[in-house]
Amino acid sequence: MKNSEVAKILYDIADLLELQAVPFKPMAYRKAARSIDEHPEDIDQVYASSGIKGLMGIPGIGKGIAVKIEDLLKTGRMRYYDDLRSRFPPHISSLIEVPGLGPRKVNVLHEKLRISSIEDLEMAANEHRISAIKGFGRKSEEDILKGIALFRAGQKRMLLFYAFPVASEIEKRIGSLDFVKKAVVAGSFRRKNETIGDLDILAVSSYPDKVVSYFINMPEVDRVLSKGSTKSSILLRNGLQVDLRIVGEGSFGSALQYFTGDIRHNVRLREIASRKGLKLNEYGLFDKKNRFCAGRSEKEVYNYLGLEYIEPELRNDRGEVEASLKGRLPKLLQYGSIRGDLHVHTKMSDGTAGIREMADAARDLGYEYIAITDHSVSERIASGLPEERMSTWLSEIRRFARSYEGLKILAGSEVSIRADGSLDYIDSLLKKMDFVVASIHSRFKSGRKEMTARIISALENEHVDVLAHPTGRLIYRRDPLDFDLKAVFRSAVDNGVCLEINSQADRMDLKDVHVKEAKDMGARFVISTDSHSVHELKNMWIGVSIGRRGWLSADDVINTRKFRDFVRILGKGRLP
Repeated sequence: MKNSEVAKILYDIADLLELQAVPFKPMAYRKAARSIDEHPEDIDQVYASSGIKGLMGIPGIGKGIAVKIEDLLKTGRMRYYDDLRSRFPPHISSLIEVPGLGPRKVNVLHEKLRISSIEDLEMAANEHRISAIKGFGRKSEEDILKGIALFRAGQKRMLLFYAFPVASEIEKRIGSLDFVKKAVVAGSFRRKNETIGDLDILAVSSYPDKVVSYFINMPEVDRVLSKGSTKSSILLRNGLQVDLRIVGEGSFGSALQYFTGDIRHNVRLREIASRKGLKLNEYGLFDKKNRFCAGRSEKEVYNYLGLEYIEPELRNDRGEVEASLKGRLPKLLQYGSIRGDLHVHTKMSDGTAGIREMADAARDLGYEYIAITDHSVSERIASGLPEERMSTWLSEIRRFARSYEGLKILAGSEVSIRADGSLDYIDSLLKKMDFVVASIHSRFKSGRKEMTARIISALENEHVDVLAHPTGRLIYRRDPLDFDLKAVFRSAVDNGVCLEINSQADRMDLKDVHVKEAKDMGARFVISTDSHSVHELKNMWIGVSIGRRGWLSADDVINTRKFRDFVRILGKGRLP
């Protein structure tokens, strides 16, 4: 059983307990769920090797929860979970997942209107029955309908972070078969899109029947959708569709190009081929007499058409073809080029690990520096630190940093931007910090003019180094903030503030199109993980993929620099 599947059940339990107004337990189950979701080792392997003691060795999992997980791993079901669900209408758990509702509101809606499904909820909102309930209004109904749309979109597509281990594992398994020469996952996954609708796997083999037989009989297969000699489709238990195509080695490059590029990108290539009297398809590039010209590799296809090779992340018809024809493609930021993580939380606020654990993990990843940025006072739900406590914590970080070898540690904070645009800490405290990350954590629904002014006011504070997760979105859970992006980007450039590309799985903020827009305006960037655990430090690749899709080079990202150069760019000579 996958870690994400176990985590999903624990999250559901937390929601159901909250519906019953049970104190404390929901928080414990959510903490356990997050730990399992982020754990680097498969949960079933942990249990197989160390039993219930191994489960209890995972942070946040006590004996009570471990026993329930054991039940799930041994039987495929969790009796405690089944019992909880039996106390509610069958569809009520899905209501909790609608963005903006939450357990308490779901409880009220069920109690007042007997709403127990998404369809009931949508009908009640459209008929304005919800606005008649005390505490709700027409705006609530509008928000609920938007939430339903987000929820449904999330049912159709999977976040890149969750698709990655599935795709990588299947690619590795098929590619390692004795009768397979090579296998690659193409499509939107290879372009590293933020969400994935399905997976396309291309394989080269002289024994297609063997490959297909292996593919349709993999353990995670829920249903075989189609089976053919060169193409088969399956549906996994997690709802993801996977298509397999067996292609010839001579046309592998053209097939990989065809099944990787966005449809608009591929149309552009076919237009160029047509103007040259050629025909391009998944089988290769052919001349007027249908003679094979290119297709053994992607580079061969692009070069034959007179183009530079275009990296998969750029194949979205956003000017990459024109840039390639003119030899003006950017030298893209590389995976593994980040030298420091500048947005890291510890258990001093809402993280799950101490400063030493985070520092050790960062050093093991090969980083030269990190910034500890625990939350400011307004973030009570995240255990934000009052001013006096933050001042003490900065001293503690520096004391630890002086004796720690192999990694530079900066003392900073993720400081909330208040409703009036001021920051959560006074300037004298901000001045003491090595690194200040500013972000919006409240009043997400403020009007466009108000939100724009609020963010710009924060950027004008001389102590702010980075605007974190700038649009505030949570994919499929919360819409982005409404503000004038160009005005904010311009202010960031004018005030020397970097824009963060946040690597959290459900943030991926800024998104790629905004990154390119800001880059064209002269913005500088920081790519950070916003880590709350040692395992999340490994998610930097997500932010790098966004940067690549946004046409960034290493020069655009300040934390690709060696520490000395990073400090010089930051302009804080007093740093260690």
